[in-house]
Amino acid sequence: MNTLTVELPKSIDPTYARWEMARALYEKKEITLEEAAKMVDLAPIYFKIRLEKPFDRAAFQARQNIMASAKPFDRQKFDELVEQLDIKESYEELVSQIGK
Repeated sequence: MNTLTVELPKSIDPTYARWEMARALYEKKEITLEEAAKMVDLAPIYFKIRLEKPFDRAAFQARQNIMASAKPFDRQKFDELVEQLDIKESYEELVSQIGK
C-alpha cells in the first residue's frame, strides 16, 4: 500500500477523514473490502456493518473521548475493594453480572 500524508484543519478528526476516504474508495470499487477495512483498523465484517449505518459524528466523538479518558483495569485495587466490602462472589461471578 502507498502512504498519503494530509494536513487537515483542526475541525476535522483524522479518524473521520480516514473513514470517509476508505468508504468512498470502497464504494467506487477502487479498493477491496479488506483494503478499506485495513485503512480504518477494522475487521472487514465490522467495516461492512458500519457501512450499513449512517456515520454519527457526535456519537463517534463521544466514544473517542471516553476511550481517551479510560483507565486500565487495576486488578489489585479491585481485590482490595472486594476485601473491604467483604464480597463473597468470585471475580468471574462479579464480572458476569456487569451489564445485566
